[in-house]
Amino acid sequence: MARRAHTKSRTGCRTCKTRRIRCDETWPSCKRCTSTGRRCDGPSNAPARPVRVSFAETYTPESLGKMRPFQRLSDISGEETRYVQFFIWSISQGEPRLHKGSSVSDWRPLMIRAMHCEPAVRQCVVALSALIQERVAHSSLELHGFGTPPRSKGYVFALEKYGRALLSLQGLLENSSDVAAVEAALLCGIVCIWFEILMRDFLAGLSHLERCLRIILRPSSSKEGNINPEIRRAYMKMDMQATLYIGMRAPAASIKRPPPIPYVFETLHDAETSLMHEHAQILHFGRRPTKRYRYHEPGHIPLELIARTHTFQHRLEVWKSTFTYSYSCQKALGSSPRVSAAASLLLIQYYVARIMASTCLYAEETLYDQFLAQFRRIIALAKACTEHFETAFCSRSSSIGVPVSMGVIYPLYFVATKCRNSQVRQEAIEVLSTIPYPDGVWEGRILEVIAQRAKVVEEFGLNADQLVPEFKRIHVLGLAVHPESRKVCVEFRRRPNGMDGEWEEWEEWISY
Repeated sequence: MARRAHTKSRTGCRTCKTRRIRCDETWPSCKRCTSTGRRCDGPSNAPARPVRVSFAETYTPESLGKMRPFQRLSDISGEETRYVQFFIWSISQGEPRLHKGSSVSDWRPLMIRAMHCEPAVRQCVVALSALIQERVAHSSLELHGFGTPPRSKGYVFALEKYGRALLSLQGLLENSSDVAAVEAALLCGIVCIWFEILMRDFLAGLSHLERCLRIILRPSSSKEGNINPEIRRAYMKMDMQATLYIGMRAPAASIKRPPPIPYVFETLHDAETSLMHEHAQILHFGRRPTKRYRYHEPGHIPLELIARTHTFQHRLEVWKSTFTYSYSCQKALGSSPRVSAAASLLLIQYYVARIMASTCLYAEETLYDQFLAQFRRIIALAKACTEHFETAFCSRSSSIGVPVSMGVIYPLYFVATKCRNSQVRQEAIEVLSTIPYPDGVWEGRILEVIAQRAKVVEEFGLNADQLVPEFKRIHVLGLAVHPESRKVCVEFRRRPNGMDGEWEEWEEWISY
């Protein structure tokens, strides 16, 4: 039988050559590899055109000129117009852009468009801006130190506007078949969560988040193209923050099978989204399947669960390799302090995820001792980030409490409570004490005093160079903040009689 005629490819990827199949030569990752979950190694003889890596684009008020013209706001007063303008300025003072090409593709311009079209979004924005300005006027940048008089004019105005916004939001939710109305409701949800965080009502903020996540995850919304991916991404960030803040909560937006990690990240947007998928998988795994073996049946871990943790670690290493290559391409073209700070934040999140993936199955706290180098790296990167943010503090103060942000406070707290090298954890605590602004629900001053107390409890009776033994290590720290008295109730849990022994639990009230 004659052999079927075909053309021979000389520029296909090495993976397809090894598998002896024809490569479709898609750049930077071929579809034959990505569709089967394999990592594409790239063409064996790459095309001459350079890889486009654009980490440095920023979103500024000038960027709005690239968007379609807004409707003129003729139905609001001059005072409300000033609040709207303040909100636009506040969210424009953001991190380096995370989009492809020159088009603006972030939740912030989506919010501004919806604000000009939907009264509910506009009312939410006015209420939030009034509350933020009331805080700034009283020099109150702490989430739990807001001492504004309860009957002040701006405070009452913000509450009245917020109440009207919630009524208008109900009307948007009634029209669930209209994608534009659903997206407007979800954008309202971001502002409502932000408002509740500033009001210190975290349970109300969590309630808003859970309802919005149910809207995003319902079958009609999960179809490709229904909900704007930037809105989904914003809620994925808030979902991650809620998971880290609330004990055993698992991320609701965790997907069963994350997409393959590409050969190169063209933007910081791509790198961050990929890392969030990986981290969400690890958090879901640590909150659900592993809980039984970590806290109730230590030492009886099924092999398939151990294999999954190895897969998590391998995928994170692939992400790190891809990110290092992509960022080196950007640095070769020239970088900036803002881009460097954003890259440092991603690396911090990578190290935290890497440590969690390696320890999520096991009860022994001594496992964290092998990550001393990673703990030091997190602190160094956090210092670099805080130095940059200090120079841009004026813009940070206008966006206090913004829920769609992943900062350095939680990673530093993670180091301060999981690293038992006395010098390193003390350094993390000291860096925490220097951060004057909150990251979403995290506030540096409160976590600093908790971490300092945990350090004192664990190191009591030990020499300065003596490592904390397992029976003295605290496994769980629960906290409940009481802003009226400026105190936090902390629950400590440890196992002084071994991994199969009883828990020792106690509470302490700590002033901050």
